[in-house]
Amino acid sequence: MQRNRYDDSFKAEAVSLALSGELSYAEVARDLGINYGTLTNWIYETMKNPKAASTKGQSPSRQDYQTLERQLKAAHKELDLRKREIEFLKKASAYFASLKP
Repeated sequence: MQRNRYDDSFKAEAVSLALSGELSYAEVARDLGINYGTLTNWIYETMKNPKAASTKGQSPSRQDYQTLERQLKAAHKELDLRKREIEFLKKASAYFASLKP
């Protein structure tokens, strides 16, 4: 399978779009036709070394960090909800399995 090569300006634009908070990371990746994992790797690299990853030499803004914090809180909230749903379904499954036909 052929590996795609993306130039630095495309990567920077993708990261900028993802960090804008207008779309989820998955939506940005889908819209740009790239793998979700690839996009998150680029974001991680940008956050780890903002000067080298940025074509303008600017670090991510405070607003970018706040956007990421909001997204992280939303993801944790969603995860908590899914865990509670799974627990409920396990209990319901055990209850219905214990009923005699």
